[in-house]
Amino acid sequence: MLLCSCAQQVDPTADNINKIFNSKDFTFEFHPIDGTTKSLSFRVDYLVYQSDQPTVRREVSYEEVVLINDYIQRLVNLHSDSFTTENHSYYIIKNTAYKTTIIPDQEDYYFWALLKTLKLE
Repeated sequence: MLLCSCAQQVDPTADNINKIFNSKDFTFEFHPIDGTTKSLSFRVDYLVYQSDQPTVRREVSYEEVVLINDYIQRLVNLHSDSFTTENHSYYIIKNTAYKTTIIPDQEDYYFWALLKTLKLE
C-alpha cells in the first residue's frame, strides 16, 4: 500500500494561515533568492530550526510565539502578486493539510533579524 500526502495550496490570507496554525504542527520556510532554505517548524511547544548549520530544537516561549506571529502577519500584509517565486525571495507556511506561499515586498534582512532575535543565528 502506498500512501501519499499532498497539502492543498491555499491563498495567503489570515484565515488560511490560522487554519495551518491551529494544527500546532506546522512549518514556516524561508526561500531566499539564492536557492537555499531555512525553516522553523513548530510541534506543540517546541521549535525546530533547520538550515545549513546543525539543527536546533528547543522549547519556544510565549514571547517568541507572539514575535513570530507578528512577523508572519506583517508578511501577509506585504504579500505582492506582482512577484513570483522565480524572481523574489518567498515564504511557505504548511502543515499536512494546507500550504500557502507568501511573496512579500520586503527585504531579506528582516528574516535574518528575526533569527537573531530568536537566538538561532
